[in-house]
Amino acid sequence: MRLHVCRHTEESPHRLLQLLEINATPDTLPEITAFLRQRASPEEVSITQLGPHRLLVRLVGPLPAVCHSVFEMGAICMSCPFLPSADAQGDDAPEGEWRVLVQRVRDARPLLASFTKPDNSPASLVRIGSYQGAHDLTARQEIAVGTAFVLGYYDYPRRAQLKDVAKSLGISRATAMENLRRGMRKLASQRHAEVGNVRPRSPSKGRPPVPAGGPDPNTHAGDAPSKGR
Repeated sequence: MRLHVCRHTEESPHRLLQLLEINATPDTLPEITAFLRQRASPEEVSITQLGPHRLLVRLVGPLPAVCHSVFEMGAICMSCPFLPSADAQGDDAPEGEWRVLVQRVRDARPLLASFTKPDNSPASLVRIGSYQGAHDLTARQEIAVGTAFVLGYYDYPRRAQLKDVAKSLGISRATAMENLRRGMRKLASQRHAEVGNVRPRSPSKGRPPVPAGGPDPNTHAGDAPSKGR
């Protein structure tokens, strides 16, 4: 199950609107559909079958206190506390971890306190950390790439070798190479996401295609093809 949309409605009182995509085997989809229709009234659920194993579900229901607090503070849910975690199994699967992106660290505790009610167990803060995406460099990778750049490791011709970068960082060559490779891969991924897929240019008209085995080693760049020899 994948949660695509989760927001409150504009009507008063606010209600929670969720858009879910459910992937399952074709023989279990009727059972899932029947379960959803039993749990919600026809006005609250709308189900569309996208394919033999995919359902698109639109749910509208009461706005939980947790969600209300998030929306009021302008925070963003990175995961849903009401959905089971990916590694949870069985009917007694615990609720998933709730991860929230807040603008300032000091907003976290008031957010927790805002939905802690007398009849509920108090919420606890598990950990606080800065947001890091899949393409973001770690601190070590950023330092390694920056150090290599300053030393001239990426210059042509190079003004520094891998051993110089490793010595400057106080780490082994293998560790330096790993940090550089992982860091440069993430930077390339960021660039690829910005520009999209790059298509190779078509060969210029009148230029013969390069043989499968590569260019003729005896032909130098700029040489015109010989005629009449």
